[in-house]
Amino acid sequence: MTKPRPKRSRLVLFLSLSGLLSVLIFIIEWIGSRESGSLALFADAGHIITDVFAHLISLFALLIASKKPTPKYPFGFHRFEVLAALFNGLLLIGIAAFILYESLSRFSGSTHVEAGTMLTYSLIGFCINLVSAALLAGVSKDSLNLKSAYLHVLSDLLGTFSVVVGALIIQFTGYREVDHFLSIILGIFILKTSFGIVKESIEILIEADTSDFDKDHLLEHIRVLIGIESVQNITVRKLTSGIFSVEIQILVKQDANRDKIVLEIHQVLKTEFGVPFVSVEILSADLKAKLQAISVRETEREFGHHGHSHGHAHDHH
Repeated sequence: MTKPRPKRSRLVLFLSLSGLLSVLIFIIEWIGSRESGSLALFADAGHIITDVFAHLISLFALLIASKKPTPKYPFGFHRFEVLAALFNGLLLIGIAAFILYESLSRFSGSTHVEAGTMLTYSLIGFCINLVSAALLAGVSKDSLNLKSAYLHVLSDLLGTFSVVVGALIIQFTGYREVDHFLSIILGIFILKTSFGIVKESIEILIEADTSDFDKDHLLEHIRVLIGIESVQNITVRKLTSGIFSVEIQILVKQDANRDKIVLEIHQVLKTEFGVPFVSVEILSADLKAKLQAISVRETEREFGHHGHSHGHAHDHH
């Protein structure tokens, strides 16, 4: 017996609470970085911002998932989540660049760091982070979207823990350069995460082929269907994380039951693979040959009305 999925309202509540805790951690660590002079604490606050954005994107994804496609938006509103992620990534690259610049410039000067204040604020942030992680631990098992947010919180936990360790090292050894090294490590970590977000967002927006979807597994399901001669083409578009549209072109035998094949492909993609948007094109060998003979106009951009020019003659008397 499969475990029932939690109600959407419960997922939204837990994600919202966790997000608010992340905002609280950011404020606490930002104040702490100003009072202690610790750039590592500021870098960790910057890292927490990635978590805040991850929560917002996940929350947005939960809310738009229930909105149905419209004639103007035939694939729904999933790409809005990708645009938000792209903006998030670009903003974080700027934050990471600032942290790295400040870290390197501090090596040439002597910056005072209040180890006690740094330790106090980082410990408060760490404890709140534990609560946030506990909130998402249970529901993350039932939602891929929330699992992503949960992993962000865990990475924040690790970052804050490293600041706590750094504060302890400064307090007991007086080696303040630890703060610089920590801020560089955290800055590089944010930069790496940001580039990943930007790269994936751009690939989705330009509809690059995705490795997230198992085409080989799909082909195994389709090739065994009665009446299919070959699979000519499969086009997979990633709309957002975990949501795809699939267009498939099938060459069928002369006596094939076309309606049955289309129905079976829809059933496979929607029930086995969870693909909400499916388009199936059925071809015979004769039609395939005719389609291949059609060439695409290369000067399509010259026509404002999509190259629709048939040379209609209009006599004006």
